[in-house]
Amino acid sequence: MFSSFKIKNPSLYIIFLSLIGATPPLATDMYLAAIPKIAADWNVHVSVVNLSLVLWFASFSTSLLLFGPLSDRFGRRPVLLFGLWLFVVSSFLCGFASNPYMLIVFRIIQGMGAAAPSAMVMAICRDKYDGAERQKALAYIGVILAVAPMVAPSIGTMLLGFGSWRLIFFTQGSMVLITSIIAMGYEETAKELTKGSMVSMFLRYKSLLFNREYAAATTVMGLSISPFYGFIAFSPIAYINIYGLSGQLFSILFGMNAVCAMAGSFASAKLSVRLKQSRMLTVGFIGAFAGGLFVLLFNHNGYEFFAAGMFIFAFFTGFNRPVSSSLVLEQVRTDIGSASSFMVFYQFMAGALSMWLVTLPHTDPLRFYGLLIACVSLAVLVIWPFLFIWLRRKGRI
Repeated sequence: MFSSFKIKNPSLYIIFLSLIGATPPLATDMYLAAIPKIAADWNVHVSVVNLSLVLWFASFSTSLLLFGPLSDRFGRRPVLLFGLWLFVVSSFLCGFASNPYMLIVFRIIQGMGAAAPSAMVMAICRDKYDGAERQKALAYIGVILAVAPMVAPSIGTMLLGFGSWRLIFFTQGSMVLITSIIAMGYEETAKELTKGSMVSMFLRYKSLLFNREYAAATTVMGLSISPFYGFIAFSPIAYINIYGLSGQLFSILFGMNAVCAMAGSFASAKLSVRLKQSRMLTVGFIGAFAGGLFVLLFNHNGYEFFAAGMFIFAFFTGFNRPVSSSLVLEQVRTDIGSASSFMVFYQFMAGALSMWLVTLPHTDPLRFYGLLIACVSLAVLVIWPFLFIWLRRKGRI
Protein backbone atom coordinates (compact mmCIF):
# COMPACT_ATOMS: atom_id res chain seq x y z
CA MET A 1 0.00 0.00 0.00
CA PHE A 2 2.65 2.50 1.04
CA SER A 3 4.99 1.58 -1.82
CA SER A 4 2.50 2.72 -4.48
CA PHE A 5 1.64 5.74 -2.37
CA LYS A 6 5.27 6.85 -2.15
CA ILE A 7 6.02 6.39 -5.86
CA LYS A 8 3.05 8.49 -6.92
CA ASN A 9 3.49 11.10 -4.20
CA PRO A 10 7.12 12.21 -3.91
CA SER A 11 6.16 15.11 -1.62
CA LEU A 12 4.56 12.66 0.82
CA TYR A 13 7.74 10.58 0.72
CA ILE A 14 9.56 13.69 1.97
CA ILE A 15 7.02 13.94 4.79
CA PHE A 16 7.68 10.28 5.65
CA LEU A 17 11.43 10.92 5.86
CA SER A 18 10.76 13.99 7.99
CA LEU A 19 8.62 11.97 10.40
CA ILE A 20 11.37 9.45 11.04
CA GLY A 21 13.93 12.27 11.27
CA ALA A 22 11.81 14.09 13.87
CA THR A 23 12.29 11.29 16.40
CA PRO A 24 15.43 12.72 18.10
CA PRO A 25 14.16 16.29 18.67
CA LEU A 26 10.91 14.91 20.09
CA ALA A 27 12.98 12.93 22.60
CA THR A 28 15.00 15.93 23.80
CA ASP A 29 13.12 19.20 23.36
CA MET A 30 9.75 18.01 24.64
CA TYR A 31 10.90 17.28 28.18
CA LEU A 32 13.43 20.09 28.77
CA ALA A 33 10.94 22.16 30.79
CA ALA A 34 10.06 19.09 32.90
CA ILE A 35 13.57 18.45 34.24
CA PRO A 36 13.18 20.69 37.35
CA LYS A 37 9.78 19.12 38.13
CA ILE A 38 11.13 15.58 37.78
CA ALA A 39 13.96 16.44 40.17
CA ALA A 40 11.50 17.94 42.66
CA ASP A 41 9.16 14.93 42.48
CA TRP A 42 12.00 12.57 43.36
CA ASN A 43 13.73 15.00 45.72
CA VAL A 44 17.08 14.82 43.91
CA HIS A 45 19.39 17.51 42.58
CA VAL A 46 18.58 18.66 39.06
CA SER A 47 22.06 17.54 37.93
CA VAL A 48 21.01 13.91 38.52
CA VAL A 49 18.01 14.25 36.22
CA ASN A 50 20.16 16.14 33.71
CA LEU A 51 22.12 12.92 33.26
CA SER A 52 19.06 11.59 31.45
CA LEU A 53 19.72 14.27 28.80
CA VAL A 54 23.52 14.05 28.68
CA LEU A 55 23.64 10.23 28.58
CA TRP A 56 20.83 10.20 26.02
CA PHE A 57 23.10 12.20 23.69
CA ALA A 58 26.04 9.88 24.43
CA SER A 59 23.93 6.79 23.70
CA PHE A 60 22.44 8.36 20.60
CA SER A 61 25.79 9.44 19.18
CA THR A 62 27.61 6.14 19.72
CA SER A 63 24.66 4.10 18.44
CA LEU A 64 24.83 5.99 15.15
CA LEU A 65 28.18 4.31 14.51
CA LEU A 66 26.53 0.92 15.02
CA PHE A 67 23.46 1.36 12.83
CA GLY A 68 25.26 2.81 9.81
CA PRO A 69 27.34 -0.29 8.98
CA LEU A 70 24.42 -2.56 9.92
CA SER A 71 22.23 -0.78 7.33
CA ASP A 72 24.93 -1.22 4.68
CA ARG A 73 25.10 -4.94 5.50
CA PHE A 74 21.44 -5.84 6.10
CA GLY A 75 19.52 -2.92 4.55
CA ARG A 76 17.91 0.29 5.74
CA ARG A 77 14.50 -1.23 6.43
CA PRO A 78 15.31 -3.66 9.29
CA VAL A 79 17.52 -1.09 11.01
CA LEU A 80 14.89 1.63 10.69
CA LEU A 81 12.07 -0.54 12.04
CA PHE A 82 14.17 -1.88 14.92
CA GLY A 83 15.13 1.63 16.02
CA LEU A 84 11.60 3.01 15.84
CA TRP A 85 10.05 0.16 17.82
CA LEU A 86 12.87 0.29 20.39
CA PHE A 87 12.14 4.00 20.81
CA VAL A 88 8.42 3.36 21.32
CA VAL A 89 8.94 0.70 24.00
CA SER A 90 11.61 2.68 25.87
CA SER A 91 9.49 5.85 25.81
CA PHE A 92 6.66 4.10 27.64
CA LEU A 93 9.18 2.60 30.08
CA CYS A 94 10.44 6.13 30.80
CA GLY A 95 6.88 7.12 31.65
CA PHE A 96 6.63 4.25 34.14
CA ALA A 97 10.06 4.87 35.77
CA SER A 98 9.88 4.87 39.57
CA ASN A 99 13.20 6.59 40.30
CA PRO A 100 15.73 8.79 38.47
CA TYR A 101 18.14 5.93 37.83
CA MET A 102 15.50 3.87 36.05
CA LEU A 103 14.67 6.95 33.99
CA ILE A 104 18.34 7.38 33.06
CA VAL A 105 18.64 3.73 31.96
CA PHE A 106 15.45 3.88 29.87
CA ARG A 107 16.57 7.18 28.35
CA ILE A 108 19.86 5.54 27.31
CA ILE A 109 17.83 2.83 25.53
CA GLN A 110 15.62 5.51 24.01
CA GLY A 111 18.74 7.24 22.66
CA MET A 112 19.77 4.01 20.98
CA GLY A 113 16.37 3.72 19.35
CA ALA A 114 16.41 7.34 18.14
CA ALA A 115 19.80 6.86 16.46
CA ALA A 116 18.52 4.42 13.83
CA PRO A 117 15.90 6.66 12.16
CA SER A 118 18.22 9.65 12.40
CA ALA A 119 20.97 7.83 10.50
CA MET A 120 18.57 6.29 8.00
CA VAL A 121 17.13 9.65 6.84
CA MET A 122 20.48 10.69 5.37
CA ALA A 123 21.22 7.23 4.01
CA ILE A 124 17.83 6.92 2.29
CA CYS A 125 18.24 10.40 0.79
CA ARG A 126 21.65 9.37 -0.57
CA ASP A 127 20.13 6.15 -1.97
CA LYS A 128 17.14 7.78 -3.59
CA TYR A 129 18.27 11.23 -4.77
CA ASP A 130 21.25 12.66 -6.66
CA GLY A 131 22.88 16.09 -6.94
CA ALA A 132 20.58 19.08 -6.83
CA GLU A 133 17.57 16.83 -6.31
CA ARG A 134 19.10 15.47 -3.09
CA GLN A 135 20.02 18.96 -1.93
CA LYS A 136 16.45 20.10 -2.53
CA ALA A 137 15.00 17.05 -0.77
CA LEU A 138 17.23 17.63 2.26
CA ALA A 139 16.17 21.27 2.33
CA TYR A 140 12.47 20.40 2.37
CA ILE A 141 13.09 17.78 5.05
CA GLY A 142 14.87 20.49 7.04
CA VAL A 143 11.81 22.72 6.72
CA ILE A 144 9.51 20.05 8.12
CA LEU A 145 11.99 18.87 10.76
CA ALA A 146 12.15 22.39 12.16
CA VAL A 147 8.53 22.02 13.25
CA ALA A 148 9.49 19.39 15.86
CA PRO A 149 11.74 21.61 18.04
CA MET A 150 9.34 24.48 17.42
CA VAL A 151 6.32 22.75 18.94
CA ALA A 152 7.94 20.17 21.24
CA PRO A 153 8.68 22.53 24.19
CA SER A 154 5.16 23.95 24.02
CA ILE A 155 3.69 20.44 23.99
CA GLY A 156 5.83 19.53 26.99
CA THR A 157 4.76 22.67 28.88
CA MET A 158 1.11 21.97 28.07
CA LEU A 159 1.38 18.38 29.29
CA LEU A 160 2.99 19.59 32.51
CA GLY A 161 -0.11 21.72 32.99
CA PHE A 162 -2.09 18.50 33.34
CA GLY A 163 0.07 17.69 36.33
CA SER A 164 2.37 14.87 35.24
CA TRP A 165 5.68 14.83 33.40
CA ARG A 166 5.02 11.15 32.63
CA LEU A 167 2.52 12.22 29.99
CA ILE A 168 5.43 13.66 28.01
CA PHE A 169 7.04 10.25 27.56
CA PHE A 170 3.71 8.55 26.84
CA THR A 171 3.10 11.19 24.16
CA GLN A 172 6.57 10.63 22.67
CA GLY A 173 5.92 6.90 22.46
CA SER A 174 2.47 7.36 20.93
CA MET A 175 3.68 9.81 18.27
CA VAL A 176 6.56 7.57 17.17
CA LEU A 177 4.23 4.56 17.27
CA ILE A 178 2.30 6.17 14.40
CA THR A 179 5.58 6.74 12.53
CA SER A 180 6.55 3.09 13.11
CA ILE A 181 3.28 1.85 11.61
CA ILE A 182 3.79 4.04 8.53
CA ALA A 183 7.39 2.83 8.22
CA MET A 184 6.19 -0.77 7.96
CA GLY A 185 5.37 0.05 4.33
CA TYR A 186 8.82 1.42 3.51
CA GLU A 187 10.55 -0.44 0.66
CA GLU A 188 14.30 -1.00 0.75
CA THR A 189 16.32 1.70 -1.06
CA ALA A 190 19.86 0.33 -0.60
CA LYS A 191 20.88 -0.83 -4.07
CA GLU A 192 23.84 -2.92 -2.97
CA LEU A 193 24.53 -4.54 0.39
CA THR A 194 28.05 -5.07 1.68
CA LYS A 195 29.38 -8.52 2.50
CA GLY A 196 31.73 -9.83 5.15
CA SER A 197 31.91 -10.30 8.90
CA MET A 198 30.69 -7.88 11.56
CA VAL A 199 34.29 -6.87 12.24
CA SER A 200 34.89 -6.03 8.58
CA MET A 201 31.72 -3.91 8.57
CA PHE A 202 33.00 -1.64 11.32
CA LEU A 203 36.47 -1.51 9.83
CA ARG A 204 34.85 0.37 6.96
CA TYR A 205 34.96 3.45 9.18
CA LYS A 206 38.73 3.30 8.73
CA SER A 207 38.38 3.70 4.98
CA LEU A 208 36.00 6.61 5.51
CA LEU A 209 38.48 8.40 7.75
CA PHE A 210 41.19 7.82 5.16
CA ASN A 211 38.93 9.44 2.58
CA ARG A 212 40.48 12.87 3.11
CA GLU A 213 37.80 14.74 1.19
CA TYR A 214 35.01 13.16 3.23
CA ALA A 215 36.86 13.64 6.53
CA ALA A 216 37.63 17.30 5.84
CA ALA A 217 34.11 18.15 4.68
CA THR A 218 32.57 16.33 7.65
CA THR A 219 34.83 18.15 10.11
CA VAL A 220 34.18 21.64 8.81
CA MET A 221 30.47 21.26 8.13
CA GLY A 222 29.79 19.54 11.45
CA LEU A 223 31.70 22.20 13.36
CA SER A 224 29.54 24.93 11.85
CA ILE A 225 26.39 23.43 13.41
CA SER A 226 27.80 22.77 16.89
CA PRO A 227 26.83 26.14 18.50
CA PHE A 228 23.21 25.49 17.51
CA TYR A 229 23.22 22.31 19.62
CA GLY A 230 24.89 24.29 22.40
CA PHE A 231 21.87 26.59 22.33
CA ILE A 232 19.62 23.66 23.34
CA ALA A 233 21.42 23.41 26.69
CA PHE A 234 22.11 27.13 27.09
CA SER A 235 18.66 28.49 26.17
CA PRO A 236 16.93 27.75 29.51
CA ILE A 237 19.96 29.14 31.36
CA ALA A 238 19.85 32.34 29.32
CA TYR A 239 16.12 32.97 29.08
CA ILE A 240 14.94 31.66 32.47
CA ASN A 241 17.90 31.96 34.86
CA ILE A 242 19.62 35.07 33.48
CA TYR A 243 16.87 37.07 31.80
CA GLY A 244 14.19 35.87 34.26
CA LEU A 245 11.57 34.94 31.66
CA SER A 246 8.67 32.56 32.27
CA GLY A 247 8.65 28.98 31.03
CA GLN A 248 5.92 29.86 28.56
CA LEU A 249 7.86 32.75 27.03
CA PHE A 250 10.95 30.54 26.93
CA SER A 251 8.99 27.96 24.92
CA ILE A 252 7.87 30.64 22.45
CA LEU A 253 11.38 32.02 21.94
CA PHE A 254 12.85 28.53 21.66
CA GLY A 255 10.22 27.68 19.07
CA MET A 256 10.98 30.87 17.14
CA ASN A 257 14.53 29.63 16.65
CA ALA A 258 13.08 26.55 15.02
CA VAL A 259 10.87 28.76 12.83
CA CYS A 260 13.95 30.66 11.68
CA ALA A 261 15.82 27.43 10.94
CA MET A 262 12.78 26.23 9.00
CA ALA A 263 12.67 29.48 7.02
CA GLY A 264 16.37 29.07 6.25
CA SER A 265 15.85 25.53 4.95
CA PHE A 266 12.90 26.69 2.85
CA ALA A 267 14.98 29.51 1.34
CA SER A 268 17.74 26.98 0.64
CA ALA A 269 15.31 24.71 -1.19
CA LYS A 270 14.08 27.58 -3.38
CA LEU A 271 17.56 28.90 -4.17
CA SER A 272 19.15 25.50 -4.81
CA VAL A 273 17.96 25.57 -8.44
CA ARG A 274 19.45 29.02 -9.05
CA LEU A 275 22.65 29.25 -7.02
CA LYS A 276 25.69 27.03 -6.95
CA GLN A 277 26.33 24.96 -3.86
CA SER A 278 29.55 26.81 -3.09
CA ARG A 279 27.93 30.24 -3.27
CA MET A 280 25.08 29.17 -1.00
CA LEU A 281 27.53 27.90 1.61
CA THR A 282 29.51 31.13 1.46
CA VAL A 283 26.37 33.19 2.03
CA GLY A 284 25.32 30.89 4.85
CA PHE A 285 28.65 31.04 6.67
CA ILE A 286 28.76 34.83 6.43
CA GLY A 287 25.21 35.07 7.79
CA ALA A 288 25.94 32.66 10.65
CA PHE A 289 28.99 34.69 11.67
CA ALA A 290 26.92 37.90 11.56
CA GLY A 291 24.37 36.32 13.91
CA GLY A 292 27.07 35.07 16.27
CA LEU A 293 28.75 38.48 16.34
CA PHE A 294 25.40 40.12 17.14
CA VAL A 295 24.93 37.76 20.09
CA LEU A 296 28.42 38.54 21.36
CA LEU A 297 28.13 42.31 21.10
CA PHE A 298 24.55 42.94 22.22
CA ASN A 299 23.43 40.10 24.51
CA HIS A 300 23.71 42.26 27.64
CA ASN A 301 21.22 44.77 26.22
CA GLY A 302 18.33 42.44 26.99
CA TYR A 303 16.80 39.15 25.93
CA GLU A 304 15.38 40.76 22.79
CA PHE A 305 18.90 41.35 21.45
CA PHE A 306 20.07 37.86 22.40
CA ALA A 307 17.01 36.39 20.69
CA ALA A 308 17.52 38.52 17.57
CA GLY A 309 21.11 37.35 17.17
CA MET A 310 20.06 33.72 17.67
CA PHE A 311 17.28 34.09 15.10
CA ILE A 312 19.85 35.25 12.53
CA PHE A 313 22.19 32.41 13.39
CA ALA A 314 19.35 29.85 13.30
CA PHE A 315 18.18 31.05 9.88
CA PHE A 316 21.58 30.68 8.26
CA THR A 317 22.27 27.38 10.04
CA GLY A 318 19.01 26.08 8.58
CA PHE A 319 19.98 27.57 5.23
CA ASN A 320 23.37 25.80 5.23
CA ARG A 321 22.47 22.43 6.69
CA PRO A 322 20.95 20.71 3.62
CA VAL A 323 23.70 22.10 1.38
CA SER A 324 26.50 21.06 3.72
CA SER A 325 25.01 17.58 4.26
CA SER A 326 24.73 17.08 0.51
CA LEU A 327 28.34 18.22 0.05
CA VAL A 328 29.59 15.71 2.63
CA LEU A 329 27.65 12.80 1.10
CA GLU A 330 28.97 13.64 -2.36
CA GLN A 331 32.44 12.65 -1.16
CA VAL A 332 31.52 8.93 -0.94
CA ARG A 333 30.34 6.37 -3.46
CA THR A 334 30.03 3.28 -1.22
CA ASP A 335 29.37 2.62 2.50
CA ILE A 336 26.71 5.32 2.38
CA GLY A 337 25.01 4.20 5.60
CA SER A 338 28.30 4.35 7.48
CA ALA A 339 29.13 7.73 5.96
CA SER A 340 25.71 9.14 6.90
CA SER A 341 25.95 7.77 10.43
CA PHE A 342 29.44 9.11 11.03
CA MET A 343 28.44 12.53 9.71
CA VAL A 344 25.50 12.77 12.12
CA PHE A 345 27.62 11.24 14.92
CA TYR A 346 30.26 13.94 14.48
CA GLN A 347 27.65 16.69 14.42
CA PHE A 348 26.12 15.50 17.68
CA MET A 349 29.48 14.96 19.38
CA ALA A 350 30.59 18.45 18.40
CA GLY A 351 27.21 19.70 19.61
CA ALA A 352 27.51 17.76 22.86
CA LEU A 353 30.90 19.39 23.45
CA SER A 354 29.27 22.79 22.96
CA MET A 355 26.49 21.81 25.37
CA TRP A 356 29.04 20.80 27.99
CA LEU A 357 31.10 23.97 27.57
CA VAL A 358 28.16 26.38 27.85
CA THR A 359 26.79 24.71 30.98
CA LEU A 360 30.07 24.95 32.91
CA PRO A 361 30.22 27.64 35.63
CA HIS A 362 31.20 30.95 34.01
CA THR A 363 31.47 34.41 35.52
CA ASP A 364 29.65 35.74 32.45
CA PRO A 365 27.75 32.89 30.71
CA LEU A 366 26.24 35.18 28.06
CA ARG A 367 29.64 36.48 27.03
CA PHE A 368 31.08 32.97 26.93
CA TYR A 369 28.31 31.69 24.66
CA GLY A 370 28.65 34.77 22.48
CA LEU A 371 32.37 34.12 22.13
CA LEU A 372 31.75 30.46 21.35
CA ILE A 373 29.21 31.08 18.60
CA ALA A 374 31.18 33.98 17.05
CA CYS A 375 34.57 32.23 17.15
CA VAL A 376 33.31 28.93 15.75
CA SER A 377 31.44 30.72 12.94
CA LEU A 378 34.49 32.84 12.12
CA ALA A 379 36.76 29.79 12.06
CA VAL A 380 34.46 27.99 9.62
CA LEU A 381 34.16 31.10 7.45
CA VAL A 382 37.96 31.37 7.24
CA ILE A 383 38.52 27.65 6.54
CA TRP A 384 35.74 27.30 3.95
CA PRO A 385 37.51 28.99 0.95
CA PHE A 386 40.53 26.71 1.36
CA LEU A 387 38.30 23.62 1.60
CA PHE A 388 36.36 24.71 -1.49
CA ILE A 389 39.51 25.23 -3.59
CA TRP A 390 40.90 21.86 -2.49
CA LEU A 391 37.67 19.95 -3.23
CA ARG A 392 37.33 21.66 -6.61
CA ARG A 393 40.87 20.65 -7.58
CA LYS A 394 40.01 17.07 -6.60
CA GLY A 395 36.89 17.22 -8.75
CA ARG A 396 34.62 16.67 -5.72
CA ILE A 397 32.59 19.85 -5.99
